[in-house]
Amino acid sequence: MKGNKYQYQLVVVLNPKTEEKEKVLAKVTDWLEKNKIESVSDHTGLKELAYEINENTKGDFWVYSLNSESPIKLKEFNLLLNRESNIIRYLILKKE
Repeated sequence: MKGNKYQYQLVVVLNPKTEEKEKVLAKVTDWLEKNKIESVSDHTGLKELAYEINENTKGDFWVYSLNSESPIKLKEFNLLLNRESNIIRYLILKKE
């Protein structure tokens, strides 16, 4: 993965009550693969939220390290993440 020009970190918080976690994560992974973005995911587990989001006090956290030769199409990626109802929050950070 080293040598890639663009590096990002993606944090996804899933609704802990959903039974479709694998399906949601597969959508994210498929989009990344389709756009030739290398990813490594890490499940950090169920954590207490600082404030309630959509009547949830806990969230299922996933952290992705992303590497790409070209910039991520953020508008398209945001659209995918926003449309997924089981993702209650996400954050995309660009690494320098």
